[in-house]
Amino acid sequence: KIRSSPGRAIAAAMFRVKEVEAALARSMTDGLTNVMLVSDEGALIAAARSEEADHTCSAVLASVYSEYKEAERYVEPGNASSLQSILFDCESARVACASFLQITECSQILLCVCSDTKTNYGVLWTKLEMLKSSLECLRPILTSSLAS
Repeated sequence: KIRSSPGRAIAAAMFRVKEVEAALARSMTDGLTNVMLVSDEGALIAAARSEEADHTCSAVLASVYSEYKEAERYVEPGNASSLQSILFDCESARVACASFLQITECSQILLCVCSDTKTNYGVLWTKLEMLKSSLECLRPILTSSLAS
């Protein structure tokens, strides 16, 4: 535990990315094809599988989530956004995304779980919720490293 300066906290958090990715990879069962932590700008923070296509996918997922969040403002004008998660089908995948960590009013980290199209929605949703709970310990690390 290094707490002497913000720069060292970021270095300590980055040092553990491989461990986070290994934990995400262990959850890839029951038809899951990838698990990702994605910034609201589309940057891939950590992923069970990190190939070039996954970087593009993370940007698209963040964009879709942001569009739904923006559309919600027009559905319920004057109310704060209550969108916490989305579940959708693509041509070759099923995807569930949830807000994992709210950094600021406009900045957040998404947890995204991807599967093949045959995976049951309930399995996908359960995996997402289980991962949110098991990754709870990352919240303070991510908050301190991304808010500074």
